[in-house]
Amino acid sequence: MKNKRLTYLIAIIMTILLIAIGIGGKIYMDKKSFNDEMVKVVKSNEAKKVYERTIKNNDPKAFTADGVIQSYEVDYDTVKHNPMGGIMVDLIVNGDQNLIIDVILDKNNEGILRNSAGGTSSDLDDLLNRKRE
Repeated sequence: MKNKRLTYLIAIIMTILLIAIGIGGKIYMDKKSFNDEMVKVVKSNEAKKVYERTIKNNDPKAFTADGVIQSYEVDYDTVKHNPMGGIMVDLIVNGDQNLIIDVILDKNNEGILRNSAGGTSSDLDDLLNRKRE
């Protein structure tokens, strides 16, 4: 009698464990798929145009000898979903981890990718302000 109960209990526990592992795996795969899709958008040519427009808005002489901003790279480790909509990502300016432009990629009503918000790090802001003076 005890053996039957123990076998029955083990079967129930194993079933619950398998269901939990299945659900956990599904959640993980959905999240990974969502993150992969965000990275795909962040790496797109359309996003690159948004980055360069954003940089030019902050530094009209960017990528020239007179500009503060000479180069940028996308920090893929910072890609995350914005709770208000869109994808948040940081741009590292001139290879300096202290010079950051925050971008929130979002699509407007026409489906065109744009920077809906963001800003610059205080170090980059200081550099840009000094250049303007």
